[in-house]
Amino acid sequence: MRKLDGPLARREFRMYFVGNLSSNVGTWLANVALGVYMLELTGSSFWVGLTNAALFVPVLLFSIPAGALADRKDRLRVLTASQILSGALATLLAVLVVLDAANRYTVVAIAVGLGTSIAIGLPAMQSLIPSLVPPADMAEAIGLNALTFNLARAVGPVIAAVTIASAGVGLAFAVNAASYAALIAALILIGTPPFLREREEGANSMRDGLVFAWRHKRIRTMLFAVMAMAISLDPIMTVSPALADSYGLHSGGAGWIVSAWGGGAVLGITVGRRWIRYATKHGLGWAGLIGQAAGLAALAAAPNIGAAIPSAILVGAGYITAAITFTTAIQEDVPERLRGRVMALWSVSFLGPRVIASVIDGALADAFGPHVAVASFALPALAFAYFVRRMTPPRRIEPVAPAA
Repeated sequence: MRKLDGPLARREFRMYFVGNLSSNVGTWLANVALGVYMLELTGSSFWVGLTNAALFVPVLLFSIPAGALADRKDRLRVLTASQILSGALATLLAVLVVLDAANRYTVVAIAVGLGTSIAIGLPAMQSLIPSLVPPADMAEAIGLNALTFNLARAVGPVIAAVTIASAGVGLAFAVNAASYAALIAALILIGTPPFLREREEGANSMRDGLVFAWRHKRIRTMLFAVMAMAISLDPIMTVSPALADSYGLHSGGAGWIVSAWGGGAVLGITVGRRWIRYATKHGLGWAGLIGQAAGLAALAAAPNIGAAIPSAILVGAGYITAAITFTTAIQEDVPERLRGRVMALWSVSFLGPRVIASVIDGALADAFGPHVAVASFALPALAFAYFVRRMTPPRRIEPVAPAA
C-alpha cells in the first residue's frame, strides 16, 4: 500500500479532511434541496434567491468580528462551536420539513441562523489550516481543503437529485443534519494543532485587518477578484432549479447542474493539478475567470441538460483555478496575527456579494427567464479578468516576513 505523503500524512489534517468532506457533502445536498423546496413551496425563483441571500446576510454583518475572534481565541474551539450550532439548526429544519410544519418564513429564519454559524466558523476554519501542516505543505493543504468543498459539490447534488426524487426533500435535510457529526468528532479528536504559529504582538482591532488588506496591493486585488468570481457563480445555485424546469425536468434536476460544476472543479484540482500549480505560481487567476465566464455563456445557451452539463463542468474548472490562485496569494502574504481578520475579508468577498446577487439573479430569472439571468452573470467574471490581468502585480519578489 502506498504511504500517504504531504498534508494527508499528518493525522490531524487527515481527520479534518475526512470530517470536512462528510460535512460538505451534506451541506451541498441541503443546498440543492433548499432551492428545490423553496421553488416548490412558493413557485418563485425570487424566493429561492431571497433564501440564498438570507444565508449570506450574516456573513456581511459578522465575518469581520468573527475574524477578530479567531485571532484572539482558540480557533479550533470557535470552529467546533460553530459546527455544533449548524448541526442543531439543520436538525430543526429537517424536523419541520418532515412534519410539514415549515413555511417560507421559518425557512428564511433558519437560513439566517445557518448563515450566522458560517460567518463565525469560516474565518476560524481558513486560519486553522496552516496550523495543521508544516509551512512547506500549506499550498497543497489549501488545495486539498478546496477539494473537500468541490468533491462535495460533485457528490452532494447527485445524492440530492436521487434522494429528492425517491424520498423527498425531508430526507435530504435529515442526511445533512447527520453529516455534521463527522466534522465535530474530528475537531474534538484533533486536540491541539501540531503546527501552531506564534501570533505576533500587536493591536487586535478589526480595523487592523481592514487597513492591512487595503494597503497591501496584491491582497486588495485578490479580494476584489474573489468578489467578482463569487457574484458570477450565483446562477449555479439560484437559477439551476428554474433551468432544470426549462429542460422539462423536475426541479430536482438542478442537482445534476450543480454536480457538474463541482465535478469540473474536482477535475481541475486532480487532472489539472499541474496547470493550477503553474497558474498559482505565475498569477494566472484571471485565466480561470475567463474559463468561468465562458462556461456560464455556454450554460446560458444550452438547449437541454446534455449541453448544460459540460458547460457547468467548464464553469467549475475555471472557478477552481481562480479560487486557488487568489486564496493562496492571500494566505502567503498575510501575517499570522492578522490571518483571522484577513481571511474574514475573504469570507465577506466570497459569500457576502450573494446577498444582493442572488436576489437580482432570481428577479432576472422570473422576469426574463433563467437563460438570460445566467448570461448576465457571466459579465462580472469577464470584466474582472481584464482588471486582474492589468492590475495584479507580479508574484512578490521582495520577501514578506514569515508568519511565525
